[in-house]
Amino acid sequence: MHKHRANSQKDMNNLEWSKSDYAIGLDFITQNEEQAKASTLLDAGSELTVALPTGLPLYGMGLYSAFILAPILLFILIVTYFLVAYLFSGHGTTATLFMVISGCLFMLWGLGKVLQLLFSVRELFTRKFFATLGKKGVAMHFSRWHFPLQCQTAIAWNDVESTQVTTTLFIPGLLVGVPRTTIFQITAKNGELLKIPFHPKKDGAQSVIEAIGRQIQSQSGTSVQRPEK
Repeated sequence: MHKHRANSQKDMNNLEWSKSDYAIGLDFITQNEEQAKASTLLDAGSELTVALPTGLPLYGMGLYSAFILAPILLFILIVTYFLVAYLFSGHGTTATLFMVISGCLFMLWGLGKVLQLLFSVRELFTRKFFATLGKKGVAMHFSRWHFPLQCQTAIAWNDVESTQVTTTLFIPGLLVGVPRTTIFQITAKNGELLKIPFHPKKDGAQSVIEAIGRQIQSQSGTSVQRPEK
């Protein structure tokens, strides 16, 4: 009974500081869009670091944004279906097959570029999903569309059990042609998982991993486990 109460109190405390960190991070991002464009990790002040899902289409959107996005996604599905159906139909010469495949792939590439351009319009797609590393712990603030099982988790620094870096399939990344992405995964002592996804272009995944790893190690004393090559 006492253990259950202690866990409930800990969860409430985690919820409070993670909400506070999120509010500070969101305000900083809103006020510093140019800096958010250029870097994956942002120093938001108040001993808070914001980790953005750089290179991934993880944005907040309203009804108008969804209305604009829907036709493009539908067209992508139609082109993909046509390509798969034609490949399994067994019709056409080698030359025709080559032309159809090339045409479909070119259209999918073009639609991917259109999506990337569309996602860059902050009035339509806001930066509201990210992770925070603050004074009391680390937290992820994402949607169930991104992580269906656990989209919002907060782990206090003294509750960190282990950390590791993985590269895995990430379904939302398919929208912009990024099927696999880097995930910084943190495991709590109670088994909870916290994931920080990113696919940076300019600063590179390695520098981001090292920076996050240094901060976690300095706060929790836990070193990063890297996958064996």
